[in-house]
This record gives sequence, structure tokens and C-alpha cells, in this order.
Amino acid sequence: MSAGAPPCPASFSTGPLVTLEGVSLFLPGDRERRTILHHITWQMENGGHCALLGPNGSGKSTLLRLLHGELWPATGRIVWHTAQGPETSLLAGRAISALVSPAQQEQWQRQAWDINGLDILLTGLADTPLLYSRPPAAQHALAEALARQLRAEHLLKRSLPTLSQGQLRTLLLGRALMRAPRLLLLDECCDGLDAAHRNAFFDLLESHSAQTTVIFTAHRPEQIPSWCCERRWLDQGQLLATAPALRRTSTETMRCTEPRESLVPAVIGPHALFRLKNVSVYVDRHKVLHDIHWSMHQGEHWRICGANGSGKSTLLRLLAGDEFAAAGGSIERFLPGQGCMAKNLAQIRRGIRLVSDLSQALYDYPLTGLELVCSGFDNSVGIYRDFSQAETAEARAIMDSLLGAEESRMLATASIQRLSSGQLRRLFLARALVGRPDILLLDEPCSNLDTQARDHYLALLDQLAATGLHMVMVSHYGEDAPLCINRGARMVDGRLEIISPAAHLPLAAAHSLS
Repeated sequence: MSAGAPPCPASFSTGPLVTLEGVSLFLPGDRERRTILHHITWQMENGGHCALLGPNGSGKSTLLRLLHGELWPATGRIVWHTAQGPETSLLAGRAISALVSPAQQEQWQRQAWDINGLDILLTGLADTPLLYSRPPAAQHALAEALARQLRAEHLLKRSLPTLSQGQLRTLLLGRALMRAPRLLLLDECCDGLDAAHRNAFFDLLESHSAQTTVIFTAHRPEQIPSWCCERRWLDQGQLLATAPALRRTSTETMRCTEPRESLVPAVIGPHALFRLKNVSVYVDRHKVLHDIHWSMHQGEHWRICGANGSGKSTLLRLLAGDEFAAAGGSIERFLPGQGCMAKNLAQIRRGIRLVSDLSQALYDYPLTGLELVCSGFDNSVGIYRDFSQAETAEARAIMDSLLGAEESRMLATASIQRLSSGQLRRLFLARALVGRPDILLLDEPCSNLDTQARDHYLALLDQLAATGLHMVMVSHYGEDAPLCINRGARMVDGRLEIISPAAHLPLAAAHSLS
């Protein structure tokens, strides 16, 4: 991104791109027909790059899907201004626009098609999930050039199941640019990207900004390019030209009310919760982790950083029992709550919980928010039994503490298939906490969270650490580390390097690991 603020590109032909006239809509399949967007009127101009801002659940992702032609208004109308003239068909929206979103990425992960990185890019030419004909050599050359600009050339021959979250997001961003759409819709586009790939993408995007109109959603102001001149705010489904008044809540200042010294235990316990010896892990015959020796003791809370594809998420899945060490390596897990070494997968799943984008993506069941949280008692995908009154009460109490009573009541009865990514992320944390686990594994825990939700989320993690819950987290952002973090490591090409062997990190160090 440029350091200065150049004027918006002047090379666009003047005139409207998309017009919304009094648009309201509810999501398909919602029998209660709850309105998500309310009476939106907006004329987008060619070259009118705009950042859409607002809290989780305000309707930003839904508005982008509407602009892309995935949804149809319940009232009002939407017009796409094509080269052939104004069009109201959804196909016109799909023809002039491309969308990258967390929901789209989850769909790719759920399907797990047998497709490589090059083919992922090439599907962007027709905006189809698979290739139905082989594009000409010139299109292959375009895909390879985009991959080089995105620092993703090494991913072209990699299969979809072997890609990390950040690697897949990088390819989906390149896929959206393959046919140079007139309208590019980016929903939290940088979540999961390391700094190098964020910079590469923004450099590439700036080079396209003179021909493509870009609409962003972002919860981090530093991720809005300087050439993105306009701002719009969504507040409870209403589109505003000025920022709405902040709604302060009783939990908004939670993070600064807890004294620092109570968050980090003063004494490191004698038991190793994890002990890894010479551990390697293969995923789809691809060696991801290499000869790892590492231990985590009671009283320790770890943050692991590293580039996209370095093996961070694979390490968390290994600790959670979702991946297995190759022959010659060993892993031991001690669970204080059970007072023993974990001997089988049932004990592991009871005492160790993982919250990640991948687990969220694979959880494609028509459950309510409360049912999703209750499934955490068995750490199951879906629900297979009735839950007791005591279990339901515990789940509701955890939801109240994480979401606040009002939002908790709303999400408890809502279908998880109609919630925002940020709302789902908090529900998956609540799911991980039921049943009182010993260890919490967090993979990019603040992805898709707005500022207030992020502060509340991190404050809760600090409070949980003070009660004895241990954590291992992965994050590209130092500010996403809770204050309890007192150990650091970096993954480099599948090998783990210790950053902070000292007994305790000072407060500044806990936030500066990179």
C-alpha cells in the first residue's frame, strides 16, 4: 500500500456501476423472514472504491453477496450497469463482479475437490468451482504471472487438501482477479495472510485499482488501502454515510480491568502437558512437520507465529489428536483435570479443544447456536443425544459470558448457517469451553471479529488463563495475543524455533512476537 493518499483513479469511464433502490432482504430458507438489510439506497460509481465498516452481524457480508448476484431483494431493486446497458438479472451481477469471502473459502474446504493451485486460479475465468474445459495457454500464463505477483508460484502444483488457510486465501484472491472484474468484492480479505503475502496482495490490488472498482469490508483500519477513498457504515442492516454512535456495553472494558500480575502464573508446574520427541507429520503424502522436539509445562501459555504454510495449523491439529506423528516420533499429553496421561482419543477430545477456521468450515450442520455449543460436551461434529438440564445451563452460561445476555439469547435459537463469520467464531469458542477442558488450542482466534468483540474475546481468554486453563495459539498479529501469553515459538518450513525461553515475557514482548 502507498504511504501517501493518491486521488482515486481517473481512468474509469464516468457513470454508475451498481444502483440499489430501497433494497431490503431476508436470507433464503429463513422461515421467520428476519430482515437482514433495511431499505438500502446506494449508487456505486465506477472507480468509487469503498470500505464497508460495521460490527459483526451488521449485514456487511450479506450486502456483498447481494452486489455479487447471489441474493435477491425482498423489496426494492438492484441494477447492474453493464456494457450493454442496465440489467436486473442476477446473472449480470455475477458477470461483472468477483467475490472473496470467508464463506466462500469454507465452501472450498468442505468440498475438498481434487484440484491443484493452478486450477483454482483458472476457475476464476468463468467463476465456476471446477474446470469444465482446459483454458488456452495464454490463460495459463496469466495464472502463473498472478501467482508470481502473489508470491504463490510454489502453490501451483499443490493439491487443495494440503493448502493452509493463508495459502488457500492467497489463491482465492488471485482467482478473483483472473478475469479482471469491473467490481471486486473483498470480505475480510486479509484474514489468515502473513505480512509478506498481505503486502504482495495489496501491491497487486493497487495495480488493478485503475480498472477495477473495489469494495472492502475490514475490521482492521490498517487493511484499508489509502486509495480506497469512500466509507460506508452498516448498522443493524442499515447503510449509513457517517459512522454511527458507539454502543458501549458492560463487557467493553473487560480486558483492562484484570490486573496484569494475576494473568501469568508465577510458578511453572512440573508436569509437561505436551511432550513431542522427533515428531514429523505428513498430510496427503506431503511432509508438513519435520523432527519437532518441544514440551509445554503447566503454567505456560504459548503463541506460535510463522509464514503461511509453515505448519502452524498442522501442529495444533496434531496436539488435538486430528493428525498423527509419523513412525519414529512420539507425543505425550498430560491432562491435569483427568489427573493422567491421555491414552486414547476420547480422553484427548475431552481435555483438549481446538478452535480453527478449518473446524468451523467443516461444521456444515443445520443446528442452532445453542445446539452447536452443546456439541462441545462430546467434542462431536453434529449432535447425537439429548443434553441434560445441567449441560444446557452450563452452555447458556458460557454463551452469556462470551456474547452478553442479549446476543446470547438471539444466537441460541438462530441457525448457524445464517450467522456471520464473527458470530460463528465466538460460538465455536463457547463450544470449546463446555465440559471444562484442560487445554485450549486457538488457530487465528480473532479472525473476522470486530474491535469490540476482539477485545472482549481476549479479555475472556485472560480470565480463563487465570482459572488454570492452558492455551496454545497461532496468530499473525501480535495484538491478537491475550496478556497471559508467556512463551513464544516460530514455525519455519515445518520446524519449530523457540523465541522466548525465559520463564516470563514482559508485557511488551507478549505483543511483539512476529
